[in-house]
Amino acid sequence: MQKDFTKVFDIISETKGDILDVGFGWGISADHFYSNGVKSLTIIEKRKDVYEKALKWAEGKQNVHLHFGDWIDIIPSLNKKFDGIYMDTISPKNENFSRNKTKEEYEKVWEFYHTSISKEEWEQYQSFEDYAKLISKENCILCIFEYTKFRKDLNTESLQVYWGNDLSIPRKHDIGFTYYVGGEFRKNKFYESKQLLTENLCNKLIKDNKNNLKFVEAEKEIDGILHQRKFNYTKLKYNSELEEILNKSIFSNYKKVDLKNLWCGFIEYNEGEGYDRHVETIKGLPLDDSEQYNTLYDLTLNDDYEGGEVEVFDEWYKNDRDTFSLVKPKVGECLIYKPYQHVTYRKVTKNKKYQILIGVTNKDLNKKLI
Repeated sequence: MQKDFTKVFDIISETKGDILDVGFGWGISADHFYSNGVKSLTIIEKRKDVYEKALKWAEGKQNVHLHFGDWIDIIPSLNKKFDGIYMDTISPKNENFSRNKTKEEYEKVWEFYHTSISKEEWEQYQSFEDYAKLISKENCILCIFEYTKFRKDLNTESLQVYWGNDLSIPRKHDIGFTYYVGGEFRKNKFYESKQLLTENLCNKLIKDNKNNLKFVEAEKEIDGILHQRKFNYTKLKYNSELEEILNKSIFSNYKKVDLKNLWCGFIEYNEGEGYDRHVETIKGLPLDDSEQYNTLYDLTLNDDYEGGEVEVFDEWYKNDRDTFSLVKPKVGECLIYKPYQHVTYRKVTKNKKYQILIGVTNKDLNKKLI
């Protein structure tokens, strides 16, 4: 049935992390996830014949884990959280999942997908989102084949499907996906993330800057809430390797950026130090002013500390103080968010945390001409 779902499968597995594939079916999604080089692939399949087909497919493949049974029973027993989840379990009971069907067979499949399944099956299908919350990492991508039939606020991809040679049968299917953010599946993430720096470069950046730090401390009461900040700061020493990496990755669509012309801070948090709900917009300037900050790039240089998690809130004007993404970035990971979002760096409870913060203004980035 499915001819080219590679785009949505790329979105689901873009982190190259831990992926859950619910319903092996034709094996198309499993093939693509595995070929994308994901860290692990977990498959749930409840039909015995299809499960045995999946077992054969998985032979010799590392980091593939198969579970036989209904997802509604399997998911609560999984001792694992995922970066991406794909669910496609609605199919005719006698479907043989052959990729070489006759015209009549394709027409029967098409007819099935355009008639109503039982109320009991549909209610279970719709409940999948709640079960997925049990096993999702922050920013986990959830994609359900029939998501658009029971939820409207979705990201969607219009995908080509294959129903045989009958041109009267529609060739497109809208498939939806969301992100797990702040305990709910939402259309939008609160931040983007990219793995950018090697551990060796992170160690060099720490070594080159840690002896130039000055202690910063401030506090202010806002809306009856005391905000405090304690950290050690210095302007980042220029590093050509870092500059090259940034220009080839996050700045690749712009003219080459000179790191010396950007605001780049090197920050150290000792035990008991953190930063409450900072907003980095320049007060009094419109958001579209050339001097106003456009984007913040938050690079983590080490992970041998405790505490220090990052809380990334939605836009400040929504004034939601209870909903945020909570993340402890990996070494070399870059969090990307807007300067008008509240961000809190929780207090470090053990050892030291090192971070680079880069602020880019509207005038700093010039699009490349096509």
